[in-house]
Amino acid sequence: MLIQIDPPRPLPPAPGLPANRPGRVGTSSIRRGPLWLMRSVDHWVGLPLCFTLGAMVSLRHRFWARPERPIRDRGTIVVIKFFGLGSILEATPLLAGLRRRYPNARLAFLTFPANEALLRRLNLCSDVRVIRTRSPLQFVLDTLGTIVWMQRQDVDAVVDLEFFSKFSTLMAVLGGARRRIGYHLNAFWRRSLLTAPVYFNYYHHITDVFAQAGSYLDVMIEDSKLTPVPVTEDARQSVDQWLRDQGIPTTDRLIGINVNAGDMSLERRWPIEGFVDLIGALLERHPDLRVLLTGAPGEAEYVRTVHERVSETVRPRVLMTAGPWSLDQFIASFDRMAVFVTNDSGPMHLAAAQGAPLVSLWGPGRPDFYAPRATRHEVIYEAFPCSPCLYMFTTFEGMWCRHEGWCMQAITSAKVLAAVERLLAGGRDLESHALSGTATAERP
Repeated sequence: MLIQIDPPRPLPPAPGLPANRPGRVGTSSIRRGPLWLMRSVDHWVGLPLCFTLGAMVSLRHRFWARPERPIRDRGTIVVIKFFGLGSILEATPLLAGLRRRYPNARLAFLTFPANEALLRRLNLCSDVRVIRTRSPLQFVLDTLGTIVWMQRQDVDAVVDLEFFSKFSTLMAVLGGARRRIGYHLNAFWRRSLLTAPVYFNYYHHITDVFAQAGSYLDVMIEDSKLTPVPVTEDARQSVDQWLRDQGIPTTDRLIGINVNAGDMSLERRWPIEGFVDLIGALLERHPDLRVLLTGAPGEAEYVRTVHERVSETVRPRVLMTAGPWSLDQFIASFDRMAVFVTNDSGPMHLAAAQGAPLVSLWGPGRPDFYAPRATRHEVIYEAFPCSPCLYMFTTFEGMWCRHEGWCMQAITSAKVLAAVERLLAGGRDLESHALSGTATAERP
């Protein structure tokens, strides 16, 4: 008998590397900093705690189960989301739905300090409780204080919007919540501590994923639009005065550019050279344009590198707002922007909530999962085989590209420029394009 063995099939081509590789886009491979420390503590401390607590809860449920209780008219519901300003904005339809369904209940939001200001401005929750992370002592004291507060409130339900966090799971259990709603993970430490596990569907939009959690509390999402942040007249006047002080005529159009991305994944940053080329091309084509480089005070140094690399001929028309502006001014400025260009980041969701025409740049994340549903929104996405590597439990950001962000490097300034020009020309209803249209990276 003859056995024919076919030659091995060639493996599919690896993602094509951009011709110009400027080095690492992100620095998440450097294991240091507060975010990495919190992740490490969550894993190495949270895992054994959750496992032990899961065994205790399982035994109690078997021999001394507490009876189920409906949400009381004036009960307490706690929503937990520690990370992601953008995620909190995408959760606003859920928060509004909870407020409509339980108008007399205390709706509390538990988060970290970076999100407190936004949550208070949104005014969707009765209470915003913050666990400070500046020092280990503050963290421990605030954690214990929150647990005691939750027990005293006899919390009716916790909606845990963290995807697979041990810390948020522990807070829900130790706080004594009768109903603990969170995303299912086939691991004992998670499934044993949830009373209502929610299927986390990566192929649904994040707003729908959050809405699915709300359905376990009989909450129907009537409107999936993001809640805009209220803007005060003082903030608008402050922006107008700042622009006048910079000598900007009211007839000039403003382009906002966010070159930053949160520490959760710096691989989401488009290379500086791309932004520099884009700014030069826009200002050369449109004499009436001014560029605002946005960012938080802590991001000013990185933003300044972009400002310094812009050619001297157009640099006077490029203004640094990272540092001088407050959060209120930044939010108010969206009313004046003709277009906002941004990486996948919190400000992207904020711009969408405020109704600014938007160009967003994607790579590690998947836009049909996390891009805000906006009508004037152009998405630029190079769909590399290793994308997405973010928001996935089975991988981590930059795992396959050694944190070099190949997918972001592959985005050309010409493609971004064309998207901006379409919006400057008047815009159109781009909702279907924004959520389903993707560009595939060219292969060598």
